[in-house]
Amino acid sequence: MYFLISCVQGDRSLVANLKNQDVCLIKTSMAKSVSINVIRSVVSLRSTPDRSNRLRLRSSQNAIRDGISKIIEDSLPVGSIRSIDPPTVYISNNARDRTTMFTKFQNFWTQENIQTKLDDIRLKLSSSMSIRIYTDGSLIKKDNNNSHITTMEFNFSGKVENFTSSTRAELMAILTAVYATPKRSRLCIFTDSQAAIDAIANAATNPRKAHRKLKNWTIVKAIEEIANVQNLTLRLEKVKAHSGVIHNETANKLVREGCLKPVCSPDLQSLTSVNAVSCWNTETIEEPLRHFTKKLGKAKHSIKWRLLNRNISTISAFKSKQIQWESSWRTTMLSYIDRNVTDNKETRQRAFNVKLFNNELPTLEKLKDRFPKIYENDSCIQCYLEKENQVHVLTCPKNLIDIHSCRNKLINLLVSKTTTVAYGDTCKNMCKTLEALNELHIPRDVSTRDADHLSFIDVMLGLIPITVYDIVLQKVVTHELADQIIDDVFVQFKLFLHTHIWKDRCTAVKKWETENGISNNKWKKKIRNETRDTIVTSQTNNTDDNSVLNNNTQGIAVIGLGCIK
Repeated sequence: MYFLISCVQGDRSLVANLKNQDVCLIKTSMAKSVSINVIRSVVSLRSTPDRSNRLRLRSSQNAIRDGISKIIEDSLPVGSIRSIDPPTVYISNNARDRTTMFTKFQNFWTQENIQTKLDDIRLKLSSSMSIRIYTDGSLIKKDNNNSHITTMEFNFSGKVENFTSSTRAELMAILTAVYATPKRSRLCIFTDSQAAIDAIANAATNPRKAHRKLKNWTIVKAIEEIANVQNLTLRLEKVKAHSGVIHNETANKLVREGCLKPVCSPDLQSLTSVNAVSCWNTETIEEPLRHFTKKLGKAKHSIKWRLLNRNISTISAFKSKQIQWESSWRTTMLSYIDRNVTDNKETRQRAFNVKLFNNELPTLEKLKDRFPKIYENDSCIQCYLEKENQVHVLTCPKNLIDIHSCRNKLINLLVSKTTTVAYGDTCKNMCKTLEALNELHIPRDVSTRDADHLSFIDVMLGLIPITVYDIVLQKVVTHELADQIIDDVFVQFKLFLHTHIWKDRCTAVKKWETENGISNNKWKKKIRNETRDTIVTSQTNNTDDNSVLNNNTQGIAVIGLGCIK
């Protein structure tokens, strides 16, 4: 192992020359040394203050990496190949506060079988001082004393729940690896998740702001604290995913098997480095509270909308989890806050989107329910086969543009918009992927909606599936670009439905009303007023009957009291 030492620990003449030369030493032995460039700083490299020399030097990260790389190359035999790259993140146990003992973490895992298995792995590795671990399950133990190398293989897999993400799973794998490592070991963890490495590095850089800015920050704190009390020297290295590394490929296979294993639930409440842990219904909140409260408010709004009487029969709780609600609300409301002038076209388009989303389009079925004396028939005036409800308006076989053409239009919009943003051939098979989605399939009976599963009928009504959003996100990487593409595509798609289906239907209905003599607005108002007068009269009569009944009841009550008295 190589140690980075302060310049003041070297020769005094060397310290005197540091004022004029930007060099420093990394000692490997009594005979070898290598020099690297450094940057002048007032930060000390020693854990204890030194009064003899006020000048402090701080090396840059690239300079340290180059120096360590040179040391490793010089220490290898001639003709050998270097198998270990310079560390991406290097955490030395000398820089940690060792105020706690490991005994408090003896029952860190709530599941007894997980606790037992990790303890057994640690016991088997107790004779090793240098350990290499590939996260997600595959573990190799190596003890290198220049004379022999002992290799033993172990594996462990599990699953995580609540606030699930690939980064959370990677961090949980790193946590189990750190927990299973014996005390005072040199641990090198290989992972294909750069996000997990960055999360640990950012938490070490800004520990006070970790809980306000980082997701999964309690798991990161658990990794740091257990590595601290175990006196581990921890190093994280990035390996390329699916690059043929044997143990990384084995770890990926164990990840799939881990979905059937018990849930890994550590006792994060016992951490000393965390003052308070936020919980919701006894579950730890693994993201910043501001983001969580915003999501909570949006979730309440979505649940309230789903539980409306008009939606409860078509959207179940399981189906609700398949919907990208934020994008669905944005593409429905069309809120152009940054514009100074409103447009009638946008207002009409917004009205159409909201009515389509809430099943409030003035179809013949709705008109008959509201004005039965005006509209005696609610059958579709184009096909005369079914009632003209909202779904039938979009799926009527007599439409100039059928439902299959609408589906192809949406897929082409998604592919073309994503291709203009993404680079290379990342969108090569995107069209086939979208066509194979269950959420975009056209059911045999287009007049009904499945309450448990999304279909293209739901997409036409304004619900955006999460799977479609994830496919776009996978191509463009960032959420900002994915949101922009999804918003543009579905706004154009709803405009397409409004222009080529709804407007044609309204023209046909208006012509049908003229032919049946119900196009006179004055006559419509007269019938509506007569209907309202009838409703008011019936309500007044009911009120009078109730008052008579109440009076009789009061009289009987008075007589009864008189008899008792």
